[in-house]
Amino acid sequence: MAISPGVYSKIIDLSSYTQQIAGTIGFIPFLSKKGRDNQLTFIGGRSEYISEWGEPNIQDYGKNYSQGPYIAYNYLGESGALYGIRCLPDDAKFANMVINTNLAPSDSTASITITYESSINTYAEIKTALETVETVFPLCMIYPIGRGEYYNGISLRFTAHSNPMLSDVYILDIYEKQSDGDDVIIESFQISFEPTATDLSGDSIWIEYILNNYSSILRCEMNLTSGDYSGGYDLVSKVFDKNIGNVSAVTTDSYATISDDKQLFSDWDKNPEAGTATYMVEAKDEKGIIIYGWLGISSGTYSETINVFDGRDLDTASQSWLGDTDNFDTSGDITYRIKKSLTSITSAFISATPVALRQGSEGSLLNADGSLSTTIATQVLSGGYAGTLMNPLTGEDEDSMLDTENFYFSMVFDAGYPASVKTQISTLVQTRRDCVAVLDNGDNATYNLSISSRSNTNTFNNYYTALYESFNKVYDIFTGQDIWVSPIYHMSYLLPRNDNVAELWYAAAGFNRAAIDSIKELRYSPKLGQRDQMYLKQLNPIVKFSNGYVVWGQLTSQSKSSALSDLNIVRLVLYIKRMFEQYCRGFVFEQNDAITWSKVEGELKASLEQIKKKRGLDNYSIKVYATDYMKKTKTFTVDVELNATRTTEKIDLNFNIK
Repeated sequence: MAISPGVYSKIIDLSSYTQQIAGTIGFIPFLSKKGRDNQLTFIGGRSEYISEWGEPNIQDYGKNYSQGPYIAYNYLGESGALYGIRCLPDDAKFANMVINTNLAPSDSTASITITYESSINTYAEIKTALETVETVFPLCMIYPIGRGEYYNGISLRFTAHSNPMLSDVYILDIYEKQSDGDDVIIESFQISFEPTATDLSGDSIWIEYILNNYSSILRCEMNLTSGDYSGGYDLVSKVFDKNIGNVSAVTTDSYATISDDKQLFSDWDKNPEAGTATYMVEAKDEKGIIIYGWLGISSGTYSETINVFDGRDLDTASQSWLGDTDNFDTSGDITYRIKKSLTSITSAFISATPVALRQGSEGSLLNADGSLSTTIATQVLSGGYAGTLMNPLTGEDEDSMLDTENFYFSMVFDAGYPASVKTQISTLVQTRRDCVAVLDNGDNATYNLSISSRSNTNTFNNYYTALYESFNKVYDIFTGQDIWVSPIYHMSYLLPRNDNVAELWYAAAGFNRAAIDSIKELRYSPKLGQRDQMYLKQLNPIVKFSNGYVVWGQLTSQSKSSALSDLNIVRLVLYIKRMFEQYCRGFVFEQNDAITWSKVEGELKASLEQIKKKRGLDNYSIKVYATDYMKKTKTFTVDVELNATRTTEKIDLNFNIK
């Protein structure tokens, strides 16, 4: 503390308040042909979803396994906040392409070849595949953002940049095979395999940086597990030195040299001048004409001149340059680069047909005949909700959906999935205790089958889970045909729409907020007496009335009658719980006294008053306190009593005739 005379000021923030939270964030695992897999991914809109995972298609995996993308698409039409995860088994494989540099001691220069790794399941295996084997030095592996057979339809072509003054700069065109069999360019980038290469604006054009940041389809890896660059990088991309002073060259046979008055060529020479040369030089004149050769012995006071040979084997090579020596202008400015070989990546891409990625597969998700393995599909979808799928980037379980501190969502959706998957969904929401599950009761052709399914299969009994009936027929804009869908197909957009036009504590049921105009046919429409029985079984039906289809229920699966039997009240309570938890976290390590208690109580009451004004609460009370013992244990308590506003379910019309 200062003690000398002066003015000392402090700023004390007394403006903190209970911040509202997003009430409508969804989560759904699904199967799809493309996109990142086994990684929890946040999506902000329909176009982003389609760019990542493609358009929904009921024909991909059938009715019980293809509806997830439809649910996600519908949801994103009303809310721009969804966590999704494309599910694949651990044995799914990355399509890939390895660009190799081949250089044996007897070779005069390096050659470029393309190979494929047959079993790349994880990112760690990608790095391992870049290790040098004998005379094969991998330069990089190009692979897609996700695993699967779809990416075998992606192909590439590298062409040299049209500007002759640019060295080792290529145009990378990425092709996708269309339904008619043609390959069409979908992305194109200017790239280099040199990590320090930049464009005229100074931005990096290194292929790994470009693809990993700007491509929606492909990624590139050039780093080994050790952190070093691949062996192929040293051979064809790495520049060990370049011009730093005044450069001159002698192109006369038997006298071929290059000189740089500020260079020390002894670091790159071959002395004695015998055996296999390690380094070569590429020289370029003002017109972009290139000559090149291998480096022998250096000379001069400071080794500023070095001999140039027309082959790596200096025992048999001649002291001469290779390339267009006739037109090379030695009188103008000359630039040079010292490398280990002079090889163009384009030499492996000279065919008119672009070179395809290969070896991608969905693993055991598909049977040998290409049909879906329903057993594996059920397992991976359950794993998507349970957090037990292996993330191919980390090699560990993707369990972010279990992390309530860093990943928040309020609704978890079913999509016509098998009963064991529904059980895992219910387990997830009961484990997190901050979100609700919206499930269907299976595809039941009749009311009796529906009751049987509820009684014997989907026997959930908790207020975090709600069940809906029945499957219905809609027109599918993606396949151009009518399809049968789960009732969650409609709940996925009705719930966020309800939150947009009203509040989350309003019921997403009834004609005002849950009328449906896209249904063509229901499996069955329950009659009044049947609806009574469904109510007792906590089933929420879609009903066809004379004036249209409507969701006619919003019960949770809890059998005990209480306020938490209503989905809208559960959502209200979870919303307030999350909001209060966030606010109270700011008081951890604050003084445990009446001043702190009063502040917390005042702010929490203010937030509940706003909800009350918006018809979410009839009344409430809050008490914040700590006993002497609680103070010793560094604890204070917030008691919250909520009297939620209930919905109307029955209206008595009394006619008194006099």
